[in-house]
Amino acid sequence: MDSTLIWVLVAVLVVLVLVAIWAFVNNQKKTRLRDEAEHMRQRAGGGEPLAEDREAEAREVQQEAEVSRERADRAEQEAAVREEEARAATAEAREQRDRVTDTYVEADEIDPDTKR
Repeated sequence: MDSTLIWVLVAVLVVLVLVAIWAFVNNQKKTRLRDEAEHMRQRAGGGEPLAEDREAEAREVQQEAEVSRERADRAEQEAAVREEEARAATAEAREQRDRVTDTYVEADEIDPDTKR
Protein backbone atom coordinates (compact mmCIF):
# COMPACT_ATOMS: atom_id res chain seq x y z
CA MET A 1 0.00 0.00 0.00
CA ASP A 2 0.91 3.49 -0.59
CA SER A 3 1.99 5.52 2.48
CA THR A 4 -0.37 8.36 1.52
CA LEU A 5 -3.27 5.96 1.57
CA ILE A 6 -2.21 4.75 5.01
CA TRP A 7 -2.05 8.32 6.31
CA VAL A 8 -5.49 9.04 4.86
CA LEU A 9 -6.90 5.91 6.49
CA VAL A 10 -5.26 6.82 9.84
CA ALA A 11 -6.64 10.38 9.58
CA VAL A 12 -10.13 9.05 8.79
CA LEU A 13 -9.84 6.61 11.67
CA VAL A 14 -8.75 9.41 14.06
CA VAL A 15 -11.65 11.59 12.88
CA LEU A 16 -14.08 8.69 13.40
CA VAL A 17 -12.71 8.07 16.89
CA LEU A 18 -13.01 11.78 17.74
CA VAL A 19 -16.59 11.87 16.42
CA ALA A 20 -17.41 8.76 18.46
CA ILE A 21 -15.88 10.31 21.61
CA TRP A 22 -17.77 13.57 20.99
CA ALA A 23 -21.07 11.64 20.48
CA PHE A 24 -20.45 9.65 23.68
CA VAL A 25 -19.67 12.76 25.74
CA ASN A 26 -22.66 14.61 24.27
CA ASN A 27 -24.93 11.64 25.04
CA GLN A 28 -23.62 11.53 28.62
CA LYS A 29 -24.28 15.25 29.02
CA LYS A 30 -27.85 14.88 27.71
CA THR A 31 -28.46 11.94 30.03
CA ARG A 32 -27.15 13.92 33.01
CA LEU A 33 -29.33 16.91 32.13
CA ARG A 34 -32.39 14.65 31.71
CA ASP A 35 -31.75 13.12 35.14
CA GLU A 36 -31.29 16.54 36.69
CA ALA A 37 -34.51 17.80 35.08
CA GLU A 38 -36.40 14.74 36.33
CA HIS A 39 -35.06 15.31 39.83
CA MET A 40 -36.16 18.95 39.68
CA ARG A 41 -39.62 17.88 38.49
CA GLN A 42 -39.91 15.46 41.39
CA ARG A 43 -38.90 18.17 43.86
CA ALA A 44 -41.42 20.55 42.29
CA GLY A 45 -44.11 17.86 42.42
CA GLY A 46 -43.37 17.35 46.11
CA GLY A 47 -43.96 21.06 46.74
CA GLU A 48 -47.21 21.11 44.77
CA PRO A 49 -49.51 20.22 47.71
CA LEU A 50 -47.92 22.95 49.82
CA ALA A 51 -48.38 25.50 47.04
CA GLU A 52 -52.02 24.46 46.61
CA ASP A 53 -52.60 24.79 50.36
CA ARG A 54 -51.06 28.26 50.37
CA GLU A 55 -53.14 29.30 47.37
CA ALA A 56 -56.32 28.04 49.06
CA GLU A 57 -55.38 29.89 52.24
CA ALA A 58 -54.74 33.07 50.26
CA ARG A 59 -58.14 32.78 48.55
CA GLU A 60 -59.82 32.27 51.93
CA VAL A 61 -58.09 35.29 53.45
CA GLN A 62 -59.02 37.36 50.38
CA GLN A 63 -62.68 36.36 50.81
CA GLU A 64 -62.53 37.27 54.50
CA ALA A 65 -61.04 40.63 53.57
CA GLU A 66 -63.87 41.25 51.11
CA VAL A 67 -66.46 40.39 53.77
CA SER A 68 -64.72 42.70 56.24
CA ARG A 69 -64.61 45.46 53.65
CA GLU A 70 -68.35 45.05 53.00
CA ARG A 71 -69.04 45.18 56.76
CA ALA A 72 -66.92 48.30 57.08
CA ASP A 73 -68.76 49.93 54.17
CA ARG A 74 -72.11 49.12 55.77
CA ALA A 75 -70.88 50.43 59.14
CA GLU A 76 -69.66 53.62 57.48
CA GLN A 77 -73.03 54.10 55.79
CA GLU A 78 -74.80 53.45 59.10
CA ALA A 79 -72.51 55.97 60.81
CA ALA A 80 -73.35 58.58 58.16
CA VAL A 81 -77.08 57.97 58.69
CA ARG A 82 -76.64 58.21 62.48
CA GLU A 83 -74.64 61.43 62.15
CA GLU A 84 -77.40 62.96 60.05
CA GLU A 85 -79.98 61.85 62.62
CA ALA A 86 -77.83 63.37 65.39
CA ARG A 87 -77.57 66.67 63.48
CA ALA A 88 -81.34 66.73 62.96
CA ALA A 89 -81.98 65.89 66.63
CA THR A 90 -79.50 68.59 67.72
CA ALA A 91 -81.20 71.15 65.49
CA GLU A 92 -84.61 70.16 66.84
CA ALA A 93 -83.33 70.32 70.45
CA ARG A 94 -81.79 73.73 69.77
CA GLU A 95 -85.10 74.99 68.35
CA GLN A 96 -86.97 73.62 71.35
CA ARG A 97 -84.43 75.20 73.73
CA ASP A 98 -84.82 78.53 71.88
CA ARG A 99 -88.62 78.34 72.25
CA VAL A 100 -88.31 77.58 75.98
CA THR A 101 -85.85 80.43 76.43
CA ASP A 102 -88.14 82.77 74.47
CA THR A 103 -91.00 81.75 76.72
CA TYR A 104 -88.94 82.52 79.83
CA VAL A 105 -87.95 85.87 78.37
CA GLU A 106 -91.57 86.66 77.46
CA ALA A 107 -92.69 85.61 80.93
CA ASP A 108 -90.08 87.86 82.48
CA GLU A 109 -91.20 90.73 80.26
CA ILE A 110 -94.82 90.52 81.35
CA ASP A 111 -94.16 89.74 85.03
CA PRO A 112 -94.44 92.95 87.03
CA ASP A 113 -92.24 91.51 89.80
CA THR A 114 -89.27 90.89 87.56
CA LYS A 115 -86.67 93.58 87.66
CA ARG A 116 -85.42 94.95 84.44
